[in-house]
Parts: sequence; C-alpha cells; structure tokens
Amino acid sequence: MDSVNLVLGDASFQARFGRAPTAHDPEDLRIRVHLEYVLELLRQRPTAHRTPAERAARARNLERLAAYARAGVFPRNDDHPDARRPTFIDSRGRICAVGYLLEQDLGRGAAEAIAADFKYAFIREIDSPLLTRWAATAGLDREELEMIQPGYYSPDDEVPYGAFFSLLDPLAGRGHLSLAPGFLFDGRGDGVPVRFDLSMAFLGRCGLGPYAAVALTKLTGAPQAASALSNLDVGLAWARVVLADTWLVLHGGLLLPTGDEDEVGAALNSAVAAMRPTQAVLFQPGALGGRVGTSLLLTGSVCDTCSLRLDAGLDGYSPFASSFQLSPRWGAGVAYRHAPFVATLEVAGARYAETTSSKSEFHHSLGSSLRLVPKGRNSLLPGVSVSVPLEDRLQRWFLGFDVTLRH
Repeated sequence: MDSVNLVLGDASFQARFGRAPTAHDPEDLRIRVHLEYVLELLRQRPTAHRTPAERAARARNLERLAAYARAGVFPRNDDHPDARRPTFIDSRGRICAVGYLLEQDLGRGAAEAIAADFKYAFIREIDSPLLTRWAATAGLDREELEMIQPGYYSPDDEVPYGAFFSLLDPLAGRGHLSLAPGFLFDGRGDGVPVRFDLSMAFLGRCGLGPYAAVALTKLTGAPQAASALSNLDVGLAWARVVLADTWLVLHGGLLLPTGDEDEVGAALNSAVAAMRPTQAVLFQPGALGGRVGTSLLLTGSVCDTCSLRLDAGLDGYSPFASSFQLSPRWGAGVAYRHAPFVATLEVAGARYAETTSSKSEFHHSLGSSLRLVPKGRNSLLPGVSVSVPLEDRLQRWFLGFDVTLRH
C-alpha cells in the first residue's frame, strides 16, 4: 500500500495539513499524525453496547496508544519488497502499535510469537489464537485494530542509528562483524607494530546476543621480531530503546587468557594498548577475569545529523604474577553525518598498568575517524581512523583501517 493505513489511507495527514503527504515528509511524523487521528476517531465512537469490563479495557488501551504515539519509537519495514508494509517487530526490536498494545497485556514473548509467523501481515491476515483471545478482551474490534495498524516504510538510504566508533568499545547495540588492521608509529622504539582486530556481535530480535573480540599484533621492521595474541573477550550484549532517540546498551563478559607472553610480546602489548584504552585490559599478559559496561547512544536529540555516545565500564582481572586489579574505563564520542560519510571525534580512558612493574594509572587517547556509509542495509562500511595517546606527548600515534558489516 502507498498510504499509511489500509482502512483510513492518508486521511490523517490530509486533515492535519490540508494536503497529501510527499516523500519529503518525515516518516515518524506520518505515523504519529495517523495514530493521533485514529485515537480521536476511536474516542468518539459510542461504547454503550459494551460491558463495563470492555469499556475499561478500551480506555486503558487508548491511553496506551497515546503514550506509544508520544514516545515515537516506530518500527521500519526491514526487507519486505513492498515499500510500505505493517511490521509487527522489526530487526532492531521496535514494535508496531497493535503489537505494543498486545505486549502490555500478554508480555513481550506473546508479541514475538506472533511476529515470528506474521511479521509483515495485515490484521485480517493474522491467524493467531493469541491475537484472537487478546482482541476479545481488549475493548477494540478487529476493524478498529485495522484502523490503528500503520504500514511502515524504510527508505533505502536510511543510515543505521548511531556511528561505528573506532576508539570506543566496538559494541554499539547492533550486530556487527569488523576486521580492523592498523599501524602504531612509536617514536620510543624500533619497528612498527601491526595490529589486526577481530570483533563480532550477533544480537537477536530481542536485542540480546553474544559478542567476542580478539587481536593479533606483529612487530615489523625491528631487529627482534615479536608477535602477541591478546586475551579473548567473550560475553553477552543487550540493547534497547529507552527514549525516542536514545539507546541503552549493556554488556558483560569474561576475559580469557591466551597463554604466556615473553618480555618482548608483553612490551608489544603495552604499546598497542594505547590505541584503544577501553580495550587495554585485553593486552595485559595473561589477564583472567570479567568485565561489564554500558553505553548510551543519543541519535537525534543533539541534531538531525549528529549522534552522541557515552561509555562507562569496569574490568576486574588477575594478570600473570600480579594481584587482582580493578580497571575503570570511560569514553565519549560525537559523530557527524554528511551522506554518504560519517565523521567522529572520540576520547577514551582506562586505568591500568602499562607493564607488570609499573603503577596502575589512567591512560587516555584522542581519536577521529571517517567512514563511508553506503545506501541500504547490511552494507560494508569501510573506515579510516587516527588516535593519539594523550599522556605520551604525541610520541605515539595509531593509523587504523577497518571494514565493518553492521546488521
């Protein structure tokens, strides 16, 4: 369908603005205007023929619908060939208007069960006992549910929410697979360490899924060659919309040591830790422990083309030949989008000991990146980044490249 609703068409937009909607009108505006319009229609309908329980349920669901419209967190048509289509729950966990009402009574599990079989179905096409039983007690007729149900649109050039930051933790609430080689130019020694980062996360429809991160570092151009494999970071991440333009990401995992490091390898690890302080604990020789972290992503409140990210976390680990240590970390970044590019400016810090004999203290880095964001979803996002450890008086700087697939 071309209109926002199968039953009412675009009558809501016509009534509000005195004209038909165009491709230049924001999608969320069209959805919100429709929901506010149908709310008024449903409130004006007579309810004398309904039982007291039905009238109470109806009033409760109309209030819920008003709150849903105000929140403004609407799904998108992920991959249906129709440009506009009902979408019960999209790939980012955003739920449709009717699904939200059902979720409030029956829970998220019931809504996801319907979405598994009828993700893109119109109400009249959903043959689900769950929906039938709920509709019988919701105080709303099937025809009225059809009046509520919007069709959702997702333009081909929709930019994925937020930016993929290079200096901050790679977990950003989206599933991703990223391979990132880079070169650390160290004015304090010979050779150029070359680092290869592999990071991945697979988040399901409910926003929960596993992640893993590991890196290999090789010292080139030096009299004594060396290589080091970082400790493995594995765990679970969860992401959820908490406000219209704000995402909350929580994650926790284990630090698993990959084996002993010789002195050259340990020194190599401490050098590359300067590239991303929030991941520096991975480069502590033999670190065994755990980590927790959180990120807050503000994607529209700063400006239409900007996003802001704030990170905080805590690592607890025992490196070889050392006592248990706690390492707090933090980070912040701002991204600016000018299609088809996204530029970021980031700062991050963590408390850790550079060597087994040095004192634990904070280390900070400043970084910037430029990334190409092609049209369409599930595209490769190539990027280039530069970061500078602030405590080293610019004696080190890191040049990185990466290719990232976000879903």
